[in-house]
Amino acid sequence: MDVVIDPSIELLGAVDLLGTRATAALKGPGRDYARALAKACAPFKTHPAVKLNARMHKSDPDFFQRKDLLLMRTAPPELEFDAALDSCRGEAERSGVWEPWLGAMRAFARDSRFTAVLGACAPRLSPAVDALRRRVEQDDHAGKIERYTGLPFLGRYRIIVSPLCARGVSLNRVWLRDDARHEIVSILDADSCPSAERDSADHSLDAVVWHELGHGVLDMTANLYDHEEKDRPFSLGAGLRSNCRNWLHGMREHLVRAVMLRLVALERGEEAASREFRLEEFSRRPHLAAFLSRLREYEASRERYPALSDFYPRLLEVFPRQSAKLEPPADPGRESWPDALRKLAGPYYTERQRARAVAHLDALLERSRDERLILRRAALNFLLGEHARAAEDASALLSRHPADVAALIRWGAGLTAKARARNTRP
Repeated sequence: MDVVIDPSIELLGAVDLLGTRATAALKGPGRDYARALAKACAPFKTHPAVKLNARMHKSDPDFFQRKDLLLMRTAPPELEFDAALDSCRGEAERSGVWEPWLGAMRAFARDSRFTAVLGACAPRLSPAVDALRRRVEQDDHAGKIERYTGLPFLGRYRIIVSPLCARGVSLNRVWLRDDARHEIVSILDADSCPSAERDSADHSLDAVVWHELGHGVLDMTANLYDHEEKDRPFSLGAGLRSNCRNWLHGMREHLVRAVMLRLVALERGEEAASREFRLEEFSRRPHLAAFLSRLREYEASRERYPALSDFYPRLLEVFPRQSAKLEPPADPGRESWPDALRKLAGPYYTERQRARAVAHLDALLERSRDERLILRRAALNFLLGEHARAAEDASALLSRHPADVAALIRWGAGLTAKARARNTRP
């Protein structure tokens, strides 16, 4: 974890400040910094980038799309896309819709010599950045969530201090890089940085950090169980539907928020956790209380459940199972065999992502024989070219489900024939 000032995000803040925003609403070090930056960039107030960005601001007033574009890029003026995030790239960006805006931002960075300007203005934020960095190092959020879950955090977490692009509202993003490591970013206002003494506001920082780290630690487990949607449906309801894209997203959000609340309770006290719980209730997470009850069971049974991934089926039991039948995969004659395999493998698009998913499944299946997880591991191993391991799992499923032998054999035979003919990986 690191606390930084990000040049690409500050470039956006400066251009937006020149065209659409004032510094009056800012206070403290954020206002001093913003005024210095505005003064230094004033000669470029009529730059084409400022005008174009002002038009873009009307359709993206909270910066969300523009910040995402820059967070995936190198520092200005190059603003080159991070190739390791290719599988996270949105359709709009792939189509080139944002290229004129990005080109204008690159030109502004070169013309204004923005790197030097930022270097002169950024020291005004140093006390706030240094205080936050010390607090993050002292609190060891990553270590605490790793010990609580029994699972490692593999990736990078950057907390970006930005008075201009946060304005009191944090923006958080979690991406799974093509190398199977998580990229997590939180953007915070300078005024949100902790003071020398801990107060209730600091618990909000804990909540943000543990929530986002929770995705980096736990999303892999939740994703591997996405087949449970058919067996354990739950109603999103009007309130939850507005906060969750689908069943899996709802499960992930309940999981990471429940873990965050338990960590706040264990590390900061029940009173602090109660305050955060009331905020979560306001965001309409109706199953949080049930998840919290199960997590207390997990905490009392760590010898039986070394990792939270081992306990995850108990969390799923919050929603009663409506079906328990292992459904054979689709006949390969009805769709292309690579598509059938990829659907079974789940949302893993690169070799490293698939290899990490297999390693996670190996650990899970040491203590569980969930048939859908075995089937998923078989598909992932086949996609990785580990045909012997895939065959071992497929054979185990065949021996346990003779009634489904015909369908599974047709599926397996079709895949084997295709693989032998092509002798290539899908």
